This record gives sequence, structure tokens and C-alpha cells, in this order.
Amino acid sequence: MEKDDQKKSYKKFVLLVGGFFILVLGITLILACWQDVVALFRGASGMVFALGGLFMLYAVSKVDK
Repeated sequence: MEKDDQKKSYKKFVLLVGGFFILVLGITLILACWQDVVALFRGASGMVFALGGLFMLYAVSKVDK
């Protein structure tokens, strides 16, 4: 029973350390490629507005019927 608890706690620790490492790596990459991230948001915002308008037009067409 204690070996199972030790294995579970070891797995949690490994996942915690791995998750923290991936988090730090992701933040570092975002900061290193900041201009690309901004360009991605600028491009994605146009797509979001276009899809939002399309859904609004679809909703209006369904209300009239």
C-alpha cells in the first residue's frame, strides 16, 4: 500500500516539474517571438470579427422565419 502511495506521489512530482518546465518554456518562447505573437493576434482578430458577423447574419435570418 505504501509503495502505491510513493509511486503516486512520485508521478505527481514528475508531472509538476514537467508542467512547470513547459510553462516556463512557453512563456520564454512567447516573449522571444513577441512580434510574431502580435501579428498572429492581429490576423486572428479579423477572422473572429468576420465569423462573428456571419453568425449574426445567420441568427437574424433564423429569427425572421
